[in-house]
Amino acid sequence: MKVIRLILLALALAAAPAIAANHLAGGEVRKVDRDAQKVTIRHGPIPSLDMPPMTMVFQLNDPAMLERVKAGDRIRFSAEKAGGAYRVTRIEFAR
Repeated sequence: MKVIRLILLALALAAAPAIAANHLAGGEVRKVDRDAQKVTIRHGPIPSLDMPPMTMVFQLNDPAMLERVKAGDRIRFSAEKAGGAYRVTRIEFAR
């Protein structure tokens, strides 16, 4: 029985980062730099990254995202830290 509990605990801990990565933070696009493939977002807290509200520049996982957003857009997005850089992994338009 103890082995089963340990296995279940290990599975739950392994799934935790995936759950946190799906958190959507609210924000507003301040600038889109198509040449550098980056976007500046003024955002609220991002719990999955332990990040307070601020304005910062993000790289994009998919450069096609650049074609969908413009300065002033209110968005919900998820981001991750990869190789010392922060990347937007998903964007939705806020209602």
